[in-house]
Amino acid sequence: MRVLVVMFLIFCVIAVPSAAQSSRIASDKKTIEIRATDRINSPAEVATVRIGFQNVASSKDGVYDENVRTANKIVQALRTAGTPADAIETDSIKLEREDTAQGVKPASTRYSADQEWRIRVKASEAQKIVDIAVSAGANQVGGVDWNVSDPEALESKAYAAALARAKRIAEQTASQAGVKLGEILSISNSVSPFTQLYRTLNTESAMIGVSPTTVTSLRLFPEDVSREASVTVVYAIAP
Repeated sequence: MRVLVVMFLIFCVIAVPSAAQSSRIASDKKTIEIRATDRINSPAEVATVRIGFQNVASSKDGVYDENVRTANKIVQALRTAGTPADAIETDSIKLEREDTAQGVKPASTRYSADQEWRIRVKASEAQKIVDIAVSAGANQVGGVDWNVSDPEALESKAYAAALARAKRIAEQTASQAGVKLGEILSISNSVSPFTQLYRTLNTESAMIGVSPTTVTSLRLFPEDVSREASVTVVYAIAP
């Protein structure tokens, strides 16, 4: 945890215990300024799974028809498993023509189609969603974003933790200086979203091969979600 202490006293200078703290005298002020940072961790509660299907064919109609057919199968499998329709979002869709480089013979043209979805589910259901999608034909897994159901509540906890840490440091500093801590004169704060995202086979994107008889198994490893808050608190020194 990072802590920066600045003391303004009219009669003494406090010894500094480490490089993370500093003190100085100001004859016209009686305040203690504390800068403190703290972090709160929470198990992931919700997940956004990114999955997709990509295929290639020699004709535009052929690649399009296959992509639509498989995409419908994937979405239907998710819906049958109980995934709400509003939890499935199209992230991207592409249809591209690919020609051989100029001068390369024999010249050829092929087409590729790509659909990707974002599926929002409970963290405990993320593994099931990936397994169902891959079994239904998905051949792209772009990772999982882990989060909490109420990010603002987690940020509030981080802020409260930083405030509590600032108060502890202020009380310790006042005690060491032989003065009494007074009221809070001002508070400023900032919250840094520090979210552990995903860890899928130690990669950000996993290409899953699917055959009629074998489906490659993919294991997800949820990580805690973190929020970090910093505060600057100015305390008066009581008479």
